[in-house]
Amino acid sequence: MLARFKIPLIALAAFAIGTLDPISMVFWKVAEWHLPTIKAESLADDSPFQGISEDRWVAQTDNAFVVNDINPQGPVHLLVIPKERYTSILDVPPAIRAEMIDLAVRMAREHGVDESGFRLVINTNPHGGQTVYHTHIHVIGGRQMGWLG
Repeated sequence: MLARFKIPLIALAAFAIGTLDPISMVFWKVAEWHLPTIKAESLADDSPFQGISEDRWVAQTDNAFVVNDINPQGPVHLLVIPKERYTSILDVPPAIRAEMIDLAVRMAREHGVDESGFRLVINTNPHGGQTVYHTHIHVIGGRQMGWLG
């Protein structure tokens, strides 16, 4: 009888672990109370992106540049960052926002993940998981993505 349910149970467990990622869930539940403080601290400090030297830039346009993420979540993990600091995507002028998205798509193509698939992520404000208040777009690809990561 158990053998009959073995494959579906393994698939369900793999789905739950891969989709729910219990370690991340616990981290974000514990950190949730601290996110507004993180926002205030980030806004009080200089942007960590403004100190990145141009020799680390992977690509650039008139208003944005691209770097490799220092904590990659996939074989391809790039950040598309506006040259001017905007607190969140809500503050970015539409033309610059479009330029950033175009640059993100170009990077996906140039890094060979356009056909296999990739994810663009923009964390916005505390409940959106934003911890760096200089808006940026994550371009993540090169592996199978679950619903939450």
